[in-house]
Amino acid sequence: MSDTVDLAAKVPAHVPPELVWDHRFDAFTMEGGDPFQAICRLHDGPPVIWSTDASYGRPGWVVTRYDFVSEVFMDYERFGAERTGMIADLVGENIRLNPIEIDPPAHHGYRRILNPHFTPKAIKGVEAAVRAACVDLISRFENDGGCEFIGKFAIPFPSYIFLDLMGMPREKVDDFIGWEEKLMRAPDPMERMKAARSVYEYLKAHKEKQKVSPSNDFLRDMVNGQYEGRPLTHLELMGMFYVLYVGGLDTVYSTLGWTMRHLATHPELQQRLRENPELIPNAVEEFCRAFSVVVTHREVAKDCTFHGIEMKKGEEVNLPLSLADRDPSVFANPHEVDIERKSRHIAFGTGTHNCLGIHLAKRELRMVVEEFLSRFRDIRIRDGETYRYHTGRTFGIDYLPLALTPA
Repeated sequence: MSDTVDLAAKVPAHVPPELVWDHRFDAFTMEGGDPFQAICRLHDGPPVIWSTDASYGRPGWVVTRYDFVSEVFMDYERFGAERTGMIADLVGENIRLNPIEIDPPAHHGYRRILNPHFTPKAIKGVEAAVRAACVDLISRFENDGGCEFIGKFAIPFPSYIFLDLMGMPREKVDDFIGWEEKLMRAPDPMERMKAARSVYEYLKAHKEKQKVSPSNDFLRDMVNGQYEGRPLTHLELMGMFYVLYVGGLDTVYSTLGWTMRHLATHPELQQRLRENPELIPNAVEEFCRAFSVVVTHREVAKDCTFHGIEMKKGEEVNLPLSLADRDPSVFANPHEVDIERKSRHIAFGTGTHNCLGIHLAKRELRMVVEEFLSRFRDIRIRDGETYRYHTGRTFGIDYLPLALTPA
């Protein structure tokens, strides 16, 4: 009887019974040895379902098809990014990640401040520094015969790029990595809150320093940026600082982990890319498709009907990008990594809110593949060991022991 009552409390009256999926999303994605295969079992059901535990214990809609996910991304009038954000809840201030939790037309005004520093031309200007960070990290284990890839490379690499971009000392890397881990994955809400507030306080102090003496052109343009002819407020600026923190670390490190695991278990692909380095950019696109790590979400902005499904204002809509990018109706043999595939993936979103750092992220991924393949003639998982991973809002590898033979 209590199970029936509990289920009814998590399923609104307007949700058709055939769309109710009474599972814990995170537990479902951890079943088996491959979370991407595990989540794609949802392709056997409807394109939209109601999960009784979709995100951090909250019920909500889960969209399971490429076309439907793309439509939600594009339709910001019905599916808004403007919602009570996770960071606002944790830090106790009415902060929105700026501009990703702000819808048009305001979105465009804020994004215009950041865009010039994330164009392909602008990213080319920082390429040497990004590659130097990559080479520096590799040099620390290049002659050791192997490394634990996640801790020694995948996590610190994007963290170094973030710290350099933000004019922060690299000595803070351990703090930022620790805060990020607790913020994104700590099961105890109080631990997540403590981490979020530690980040917030550090960023707030750093923001004030940058207003007095900016460390670089990017920070100068950000702290002096204007929206509709006025300076940015404290919360608007904090939203920008925080989005840069959460946006570039977890996603890049997670994609790097899955990419390197795939290369380590496919020596023939390693050799093909070594012999044909011009294929690496397209290979990176395919890695992004096959290992789309993010589960993002929107909020129903007004009562509406979506493909015959009644939805109510305030309901959460979860968008697992791996379900879109491994949709068998769009991608032939979706679980196969095919570097010749002409991919139209949405691993970085689509529409107004597509990822601001898309060009930087792809450049980072490409450089890592280039450097590892050129510096090591054999990359494999250490004999007798295996990898460990997590799911949640981001699918990432926690432990990847590699054996590396120098070239």
